[in-house]
Amino acid sequence: MTTEADPLVIPANSPLVCGLLTGASDGLISLAERLVTGFSQAGLPASLQLHGDWAQISVSAAEGPVSFAIMEQEVPGLSSGALPLRLGVSLAFGIPSGEALLHKPDTFFYLPASFSVDQLVALCRGTFSPRQFTDLLNFSVRHSMSAPRDRFPASILLMIADRTQVHTVGEKHFELWTQSRGVIDIVQLRATSNPHEAAAEAKEMGYDPTIYRCQSGAFVPFKITDGGPFL
Repeated sequence: MTTEADPLVIPANSPLVCGLLTGASDGLISLAERLVTGFSQAGLPASLQLHGDWAQISVSAAEGPVSFAIMEQEVPGLSSGALPLRLGVSLAFGIPSGEALLHKPDTFFYLPASFSVDQLVALCRGTFSPRQFTDLLNFSVRHSMSAPRDRFPASILLMIADRTQVHTVGEKHFELWTQSRGVIDIVQLRATSNPHEAAAEAKEMGYDPTIYRCQSGAFVPFKITDGGPFL
């Protein structure tokens, strides 16, 4: 686990994870098998274990073995700015711990399409600082809502965080996500950690969000509607 907020230095010639996925379909088995093949071809022997709706990938890296979990994307049609899967690693105090993966992670997130193999290994090894990992989760929260969703509210809040220390939760604020006729928009709101205050500002803009997406990927209802909680 890394406590420093300094940038992580990754060799410029490190191959991209997206290159390992060339030829994979959207299915979990195809994604997992392509990752294992790609890592092995890159000189990092890898293996996989399937566990229903998720798979565990184990990689023999230069400094020792690392492991992570993957799941399929939540919905089709997400933007091309991220890898076509969700990833999870062992966490401690909400940041990567570097420990071996022993069970299905509680938090799955999306990685940028520009993420390198060395960055992925470093992430699994626990060398991402709180700020670096929080920035990654912020990216994931926004990316996860980059496609319209059927049978879903017209607006929700997105929780965005700023965290620099291991033993503090950091600061949080909300952005307003909206969908209308297949068009997605994300609007900055005034800084507040209270979803009710953020929702009040959204209401001034003509929206009435009753749930927010937190950094773990969970949808959290914070207002009761006439029909009860939406989720």
